[in-house]
Amino acid sequence: MNPEFQRNLYLEFSYARLVGMPAFLLVVFSLTYLIDGKTFDQVTANTAMGLYIAIVLFWGAKQSAECIFEELRNNTWDIQKTSAISPWSLAWGKLFGSTLYNWYGGLLCLLVYGVASSELEYNMLSWLYLLAGGVLAQGLSLLVSLFSLRRKQSFNSGFSYLFALFILLSIVPVILNIDKSYYDVIYWYGEQYNLACFSISSLVIACIWTIVGIYRLVSDELRMRTLPWIWIAFIAFVIIYLTGIMVADDKYQQQNLGMSLILVGFCVCMSLSYLLLFFDQNNPMVLRKVWIYSEQGQWLRVLQEIPCWVVSMALALPAMVILTLFYPMEKINEINFYPGVIFLLMLRDSCILLFFSYAPNPKRAMSLTLVYMVSLYALLPAIFYSMNAGFIAGLFLPVLNNNPLVATLFASLQTLLIGFLLFQRWQERVTDVRKQSVEHN
Repeated sequence: MNPEFQRNLYLEFSYARLVGMPAFLLVVFSLTYLIDGKTFDQVTANTAMGLYIAIVLFWGAKQSAECIFEELRNNTWDIQKTSAISPWSLAWGKLFGSTLYNWYGGLLCLLVYGVASSELEYNMLSWLYLLAGGVLAQGLSLLVSLFSLRRKQSFNSGFSYLFALFILLSIVPVILNIDKSYYDVIYWYGEQYNLACFSISSLVIACIWTIVGIYRLVSDELRMRTLPWIWIAFIAFVIIYLTGIMVADDKYQQQNLGMSLILVGFCVCMSLSYLLLFFDQNNPMVLRKVWIYSEQGQWLRVLQEIPCWVVSMALALPAMVILTLFYPMEKINEINFYPGVIFLLMLRDSCILLFFSYAPNPKRAMSLTLVYMVSLYALLPAIFYSMNAGFIAGLFLPVLNNNPLVATLFASLQTLLIGFLLFQRWQERVTDVRKQSVEHN
């Protein structure tokens, strides 16, 4: 048996806890049984579903996030990293082992729900939604904890409730309307699918990708050298999945499927680059190692060390070039869709975040970057627009400028300026780290 899973099994299940959960549920369902007129009916079914959501999604998400912080508090995480346990065993042992007691109570609730529900034909589908939703909520919470560990930040485990809440708001309305969605349809790449089956399939695939992400981060923590092919495969999947929803039954977009894939790919790569930059570890020595390996021609080591946000940016670059050359310019309100300008603004924002992250005290890097981004994207353009100075507003937000060449010039100047400041700070930080290393030795 997986040693991590076995350890959690011994820790989670004492005799008192084994008896306590069924006893508590027995009291609750006895009350609903009396309220239902001494029958197991809809009140009992709804209560069982509500308890499952509370025990598995909310409490389970807290448990899965807390397992990492608990290891850090007990100073056992370093021992686990140096043990012989494999990344895969540690990953699924943490995810399912730390929430065993929650699943114990949740499965009892599902059993009662199956007995009390009046819509027996939808029970299996509801169970699948609830089970997959629980795995996804707990997996995302553990994923956030691992990212916090990479950044050496002590996020409160309650931070994971944002993800549990997101999953809850996405899943519960579907479960409550399972009888309606069972007969609805959705179009994907022009083909018609049952909405309920398509949704549960998407949810299960999301669970698989979440578990893969946990495995990948645990491998990094165990200092296992890996190539970024998992990240590239995830990007490809997201692009194909979202493009199918976008084209749906639109004949024009289906005829221009290649351009639709490139457009969605550009947006996905840009979004994931932002996401990883804000969540990943931004250490100046990481880029230095990549730089040294590239100078030495060790390209395999370059691919092993390169941050995934750089991979996303690299994939967005050819998509940006194709869209600039062949995609017709669009305008939404006052915002112009200039792929090249948008790409340059992403580089500018990335440089701002890295500039603050490479500071001697980078704890406020994320909040400072958000302040600058809100100012550059909203506050300053709004101020100058209210003063009838639209041209100056376009200096800060170049996509407001109707001339693509001028917009590109403004975006390039901003990116070059921030990039120059970032390069100087990066050199300073690398020099400081090397001096500290020499003094320590």
